[in-house]
Amino acid sequence: MAIAELAVETRTKSGKGYARKLRNSGKIPAVRYGKECSVTQFSVDQLALDRLLSDSGSALVALDVDGAGQNDELLSIVKDIQRDPVSGKIIHADFYGVRYGEPILVEVPLVFEGKAIGVVEGGLLQPVRRSLEIKCLPRQIPENIVVDVTSLGIGDAIHVNDLEVEGVEFTASVNFTIVTVQTVSVEAVEAVDEEGEEGVESVESEGAGEGEVTAE
Repeated sequence: MAIAELAVETRTKSGKGYARKLRNSGKIPAVRYGKECSVTQFSVDQLALDRLLSDSGSALVALDVDGAGQNDELLSIVKDIQRDPVSGKIIHADFYGVRYGEPILVEVPLVFEGKAIGVVEGGLLQPVRRSLEIKCLPRQIPENIVVDVTSLGIGDAIHVNDLEVEGVEFTASVNFTIVTVQTVSVEAVEAVDEEGEEGVESVESEGAGEGEVTAE
């Protein structure tokens, strides 16, 4: 994962009123914390953070504090983003401080590639997980984890223990299912067929009624 740079400004004030003023000026409150770093409060440009998340998701970020330039001692990941429930705009950001040589826990999205054999045979691809928690060094955090589903037949599944990514440890204590191919319910298909037939009969009946009235 590439290291992005994000400009932030230190802040000493807090509270709802101050946060509101920040947001009205196009900035949002943010905080950085971590295992071996003190809690530090920042403000960050909302548009800059939007671009960062759009380009790289949960990015590995080097913070540029008060224009001092990128600082490797302030290497961080985007830990949490709070959004307004109505507008969807970011209202607060949490950064977690990391060190180059120390493994960290991070959630990484899964990307499913290929067309499963079972889908060609009429089954349904059913992703069970959309992301996984992993443990690795900061510079080895993958943008995503690609899962090839091509060989999956109906009833087959891929489990977390089937995945192998260099430099990455999966933290799951249970060998849970990542994705599977399920059979399409016969009952569901029959229900759709019956509904379709009823719909046709209903239309035909209505059409006949209208025809009789017109004929008279």
